[in-house]
Amino acid sequence: MFLFYSTLKSDECIVLAEDEHQHCTKVLRKQLNDQIFVTDGKGHIFTCTIVSISKNQTQCQIVETVFKPPVEPGVTIAISPTKNAARIEWFVEKAVEIGISSIVLFQAKRTEKKSYNPARLEKIMVSAMKQSLNVHLPAISYIQNLFELIKTSEQYTHKFIAYCDGPTDQIIHAGHLSGHSIALIGPEGDFTGEEINLALAHQFIPVSLGESRLRTETAGIMALIQMKLKTTQSC
Repeated sequence: MFLFYSTLKSDECIVLAEDEHQHCTKVLRKQLNDQIFVTDGKGHIFTCTIVSISKNQTQCQIVETVFKPPVEPGVTIAISPTKNAARIEWFVEKAVEIGISSIVLFQAKRTEKKSYNPARLEKIMVSAMKQSLNVHLPAISYIQNLFELIKTSEQYTHKFIAYCDGPTDQIIHAGHLSGHSIALIGPEGDFTGEEINLALAHQFIPVSLGESRLRTETAGIMALIQMKLKTTQSC
């Protein structure tokens, strides 16, 4: 099944625009009365029939709607942007494919990259969602100050912080994660002692991601995989 993505929906119709419209009509050469599948990124899969093709959009009649509930409990990775933008883009793509619930990009004291391209990251996320048939588009947010993120983390049931030369216990050795969990992954220069201490004071559990010293984006994927495993295992 090939999925298109659109949020331009009414009661009975959904419209493909911009890149989705171009891909549907110019690349795949879909025509009137062809059947396609569209998701809104909120768990819905719409079986549609193409009823109109114009220069700028493809209009579709919704024939059937199927809802796929999100995987619970949720998993969030909060990660500092890498100096090389391609690396954080790689992380975002793979995290969506694996089934992350949300991504938080934050600035730490040693973060070298002070900005990111939200439009490009959204395109990467949409593409990864469609490719992997994960019909829930993860939320992505940006927090300017790591301290703000730590101090407003009460909504998470399980909280972890991974850093070098400290903890030895891994997330995979933790008990079953019964609620929404978050892991903090620091910048390429790692967290400062002050940042670590603040996280520990707010009930973040220090964890290791293994014996190897990992790049930031690799650490993010490792943490995500371990957390996903612990949300599916029984105690």
